[in-house]
Amino acid sequence: MLSLDWTFFGQIVLFLVLWAFLHRFLFEPQFDVIQQREQRSEGALRQAQQIQAEVGGMEEQYKSRFTAARTGTMQEVDTVYRHAEEQAQAIADAARTEADKILADMQATLQQEIADARKELQSRAPEFARNISEKLLGRPLT
Repeated sequence: MLSLDWTFFGQIVLFLVLWAFLHRFLFEPQFDVIQQREQRSEGALRQAQQIQAEVGGMEEQYKSRFTAARTGTMQEVDTVYRHAEEQAQAIADAARTEADKILADMQATLQQEIADARKELQSRAPEFARNISEKLLGRPLT
């Protein structure tokens, strides 16, 4: 069997003293450092998650504002486009009306000039007939 002598108990006592010394001056400070690192890491992770949540909220806000701005802009463009089409139609209608009026005035003026020319030609027809007859006969008519 094993014989237990005082060196065995001395080794146990020395081991327990060494264990208490190492625990107090080495292990506890190391555990505290590790715990502090974990707390900082957890705090940093919480902060990162919070920032990520804020960024997600800001992104949603940006998207909604962008969509609203785009919709508003498209409505404004559509309104301007319709207004421009209406103005173009109004201008075309006014030009068509003006052209019709000018055409009617020109036709009336032309008909008046034709009527005046006919009257003048009818009043001068005897004179023309006389000139033609004289030229054909080769002598003056009396």
